[in-house]
Amino acid sequence: MPVNVRGAVAALTSQMQGGQKQVDFATRVALTRTAQAAVPALQREMRDVFRNPTPYTLSGLRVVPATKTRLAATVMLKDDATKATPAAKYLLPQIKGGQRGQKRFERALQAVGAMPAGYRAVPGSGARLDAFGNMSRGQIVQLLAYFRAFPEAGYKANMTADSRARLARGTKRKQGYAYFVGRPGDRLPLGIYQRVGFGFGSAIKPVLLFVRSAVYTERFDFEYVVRKTVETEFAGEFARAMVEAERTAR
Repeated sequence: MPVNVRGAVAALTSQMQGGQKQVDFATRVALTRTAQAAVPALQREMRDVFRNPTPYTLSGLRVVPATKTRLAATVMLKDDATKATPAAKYLLPQIKGGQRGQKRFERALQAVGAMPAGYRAVPGSGARLDAFGNMSRGQIVQLLAYFRAFPEAGYKANMTADSRARLARGTKRKQGYAYFVGRPGDRLPLGIYQRVGFGFGSAIKPVLLFVRSAVYTERFDFEYVVRKTVETEFAGEFARAMVEAERTAR
């Protein structure tokens, strides 16, 4: 989504003194600083449109600065991550609309047959949620361990040896609960359920429900926020950078 500032540069330099070298320097610096200013503006927009976004989501932006050979700065979503889903993967549907991609734990459950292909998982009433309203990582790890669905090492990377051993032994009997996959033939919506307790006092709670699609509408107006930042910040950043360039030249 390019935002062209050539016209702004031409209008600003018509009122200033300075050679092309100073103009190029000021343009490069102003582009980079404006792109950097867009990051907190986008973070404010995230807080407005998403309910309690996580620190990971808020930090899912990066800036590629302008250079001498490339008079363009880029504000983008991070598209790589070592042990988590990249921000670009789950935020793009919020920007453009459409169906969200599968999460890592969904792929893991699908790989072992716990979740059918083409479905997505949404938390049920029995899911434990973290402070940000997402299913807790601990319960996800517990589910993956129960169904022996650990295709990626990232889920267990920070676990201690005791934790790994405890999950390998299983906890369904010792702590009085078990997970199972419910299907329409069981008179249950498709999903993963938790059976808590034994005998007369036992209960069944839906932990994950499987749905055909998770389609998002456009909520996060990324382009609008960046364009407004350019409109409000670029001219001032360019003027300050030209002063710096002229001072250096003298």
